[in-house]
Amino acid sequence: MPQSTTSRITVRSLLEQRLRTPRVPTLESACAALAARPLDDTLDELDEVLSGPVSGEAGWRLQVLVSALYHHAGASLQLTEELRALIRAAEARTSKE
Repeated sequence: MPQSTTSRITVRSLLEQRLRTPRVPTLESACAALAARPLDDTLDELDEVLSGPVSGEAGWRLQVLVSALYHHAGASLQLTEELRALIRAAEARTSKE
């Protein structure tokens, strides 16, 4: 992920950008930036991403994002469970294609 905080991070860019080493802290930082935005905006982008193919790597990144939405953006436990199920379903659809 770029060091610049001025670049606009999106859910799509979270999936497309190469993660620096160490990967997990880099991903967590990017997800925290997404969680700092209005929750509805991030959820809209997440819905758009989930309508397409979701690889195993993308699914992992999205699961970390969901955790950030729960811990930092006030997403409810029920919402996070629903999002996790949608991510798993998108991964399953993709693996069958």
